[in-house]
Amino acid sequence: MSKNPQTLIEVFKERLAVVQEISAAQSRNLLNLQLGGGAQFEIQEIERQMVATGVSHALAEALEQARARLTNATAGMAACDAQCAALERRLEDLDRRIAAGR
Repeated sequence: MSKNPQTLIEVFKERLAVVQEISAAQSRNLLNLQLGGGAQFEIQEIERQMVATGVSHALAEALEQARARLTNATAGMAACDAQCAALERRLEDLDRRIAAGR
């Protein structure tokens, strides 16, 4: 990379944007983690109710919905993890370019 200050400024701007994207993805990942934990707790409670009172249509339906929420949260976490990994590779590339420009 040339030592052109304008080019270096653009790389720093791009780096900032990538860091902000990583932060946003990590926030989504935290939300998905919380949603998943809530769904797991709900699944356990429904299963306890089923043992105590027997299986009813309403409990079976609630269990199915909680499992779907857990599946969605898990998929969301996997997507965020993949996005973060790609963004971190991009960040490493930008850091190399910045280091070369100094």
